[in-house]
Amino acid sequence: MDSTSTVRLCLFCLLLCAAAPKPTCDPSACPACPEPGPEGCCPSCAPACACPPYLQDDCEMQGFSDGRVPTGSSFYIDFARKLCTCQPSGDITCSSRCDPVPASCQAVGSPVADGCPSCVCYDEEEVAVLAGSEVSRGGQLCTCPPQGGQLQCSDGGKA
Repeated sequence: MDSTSTVRLCLFCLLLCAAAPKPTCDPSACPACPEPGPEGCCPSCAPACACPPYLQDDCEMQGFSDGRVPTGSSFYIDFARKLCTCQPSGDITCSSRCDPVPASCQAVGSPVADGCPSCVCYDEEEVAVLAGSEVSRGGQLCTCPPQGGQLQCSDGGKA
C-alpha cells in the first residue's frame, strides 16, 4: 500500500469518527444524586441499595416503593428504635437509636414513648415507672431507684 492510500485511509477513519453520533445525556434518566454532573449529565454515584426481603415492608412504607434506597438515605424499623442507612458499599446497615441498658439494671421496661428499653420499677398494677423518678400512688410518694427494681413508697411525710 502506497503512502497516498495510507493517508486516504487515515482521513476516512477520522471522518467516520467525527460523523459518529455522540452519546446524549438525559438528566431526567439519572438516579437521584447529591451533586450534578458535568454539563447537567448524570454524575457517577454509588448504586442504590436493594431492600432485603425482611425489610421490604418498612422500605415501602417509608417511600422506597421500588425496593431501592439511594446511597445515604435512611429509614426506620422496629418502631423507630433502629435507623437503617444505605451505605456507599451497597449494603444497608441498621443501628439502634436507644442507649444501652446498664448491666446493673434490675428491671427493664419501655415506659417512654420512644420504645427504648430503660431501667424501671413496676408498681402493683404492673405499670412501669422510669428509674430515678418519683410518682404518687394514692397518698404515698413512691421512688424508683436509679437501677430500677422495687418501687419504694412512703406515706409522703404525713404523720
